[in-house]
Amino acid sequence: MTKLQKPIVWNCDCGKTKVNGLQKITIIAVRHGESEHNVKLIVNGDPKKKFHLTALGKKQAKEIAQKLRNKEITEIFASEMLRTQETAAPLAKIKKLRIQIDKRLNDIHAAGLEGINIYEFRKLTNEIHKSVKGSETNVGVGKRLKSFLNDLLKMYSGKTVAIVSSEIILHSLKQISKGLPCDELKGHHAKNGTVYTFHIHSPICCKSCGDRCKI
Repeated sequence: MTKLQKPIVWNCDCGKTKVNGLQKITIIAVRHGESEHNVKLIVNGDPKKKFHLTALGKKQAKEIAQKLRNKEITEIFASEMLRTQETAAPLAKIKKLRIQIDKRLNDIHAAGLEGINIYEFRKLTNEIHKSVKGSETNVGVGKRLKSFLNDLLKMYSGKTVAIVSSEIILHSLKQISKGLPCDELKGHHAKNGTVYTFHIHSPICCKSCGDRCKI
């Protein structure tokens, strides 16, 4: 049995389901390179507002491509944010793959808080646990990301895919893959240009109650 097929067992809190599942997909998570909005320390969740990679961010994107050039990546996903697509471009060129854009990988929807200082945003929203002026919460992020992961399992079982997005989105994806709710306050966080790997297990939900992650 290979590492990818290592069996997992979990018991849902509803008490009705015990699952013997298998790891299905390997995720290579890529946090986008440094972008203009990072330098300005502002929140950007609106893909219509274009923030390019900085010179450092472009360098990080090229380094990521070289680091992953020999990985057996079958698909590359990125959000609608320009910075993630610019980060994914060098890798897509090397691997000769099309970048698949999925809006569910977009950064947090900031609504009326769009453009404010990132630290002020975190304080006002209690690390996105509270909605302020229509901003998205961790629950909303969890729902759309779980939908994305479920679709991924249906289409790319046994494959390795690269996902280029923001730190909080990748952090949340990893939490959901472990059956945990999205929580920005827990776990380790990645810097711009960081690459790490994790697996998605199938199923990620309990068929009896519909959810083991409380999302």
